[in-house]
Amino acid sequence: MLPSKIYINYLPGLKWQTAAFETSGNLDFVAVWRINVASFKPFLTALQPLLSPQEIEKISQYKQENDQHHSLIGKAVLRILLGRYLNIDAKAIQFKSAKNKKPELENNFVRNLRFNISHSGNWVLIAISNSEIGVDVEKMNASFTYKNLLSFGFNPKEIDFIESSNLPYQSFYELWTRKESLLKATGKGLVDELLHVPSLTGVHQNPIELIGSAENWQVLSFPVDENHTGSVAFIPIKTALQFFNFRL
Repeated sequence: MLPSKIYINYLPGLKWQTAAFETSGNLDFVAVWRINVASFKPFLTALQPLLSPQEIEKISQYKQENDQHHSLIGKAVLRILLGRYLNIDAKAIQFKSAKNKKPELENNFVRNLRFNISHSGNWVLIAISNSEIGVDVEKMNASFTYKNLLSFGFNPKEIDFIESSNLPYQSFYELWTRKESLLKATGKGLVDELLHVPSLTGVHQNPIELIGSAENWQVLSFPVDENHTGSVAFIPIKTALQFFNFRL
C-alpha cells in the first residue's frame, strides 16, 4: 500500500458564484458557501427560531454581541443549507458530536453528507461534501503579533516562507488556515505538534498518527475578500470544487 499524501495549493482569483436554488443539494462536487455577516444581521430575529434552545443558550454566553451574531447567523444558515441538501425542514436538522466534538448529523438522510463551518471578521464559511471536510477563514490583521506563534505552529521552512514573504502577516494566515482546515477535516483539532502538520504549497507525506487519518488529502487556500483568507481540506475523490455566495 502506497503511503498517503497531502496535496496543498493556492487558488488565485477564484470567482464566487451566485448559486441557483437547486444547487443547494447537489453532492456531485465539494461546495464552499460564503455568508456575509453584515448582510444577514437584519434577519437575526427571523433566523433565531431555527436554532435549538441549547444552541441559543450557548450563543447567549458569548460576551461580545458581534460574536453572538456570527454564531447565530452561521448556525441558522447551516441548518437552512443542510435542509436544502436533505430536502427537509431546517428545524428538523439534529446534530451530534463525533470525534473531538466535531458536529455531524444525528440522522444522516443522505449517505455520508459532511459539513464544516468557520467564521471570522465579516464572513462565515460553510463547506459541504459527501466525505470528511474542513474549512477555516481568518480575518488578516496586520497588527497581530503572529511572531509569537511561529515557533509553536511552524517548522523552519514554513517560518522562512513567512518571514521572507512580501507580506509576512498574510503568509502567516494562509499557512495557519491550511493547518486548521486539515485538522478540522480529520476531526483531530489543534494539536500540540502543530509545526509537523504540513502547510507549504506542494506534495507532502501524510503524518498519519499526528492528524489521525490515513487518507490522501487535498488542501486549497483561497481569498475570501481582500481582508480575509480561507482554506478547505477534503479527500480528493472528487476534483470539482465550487464556491458560492449564500442567499435566502
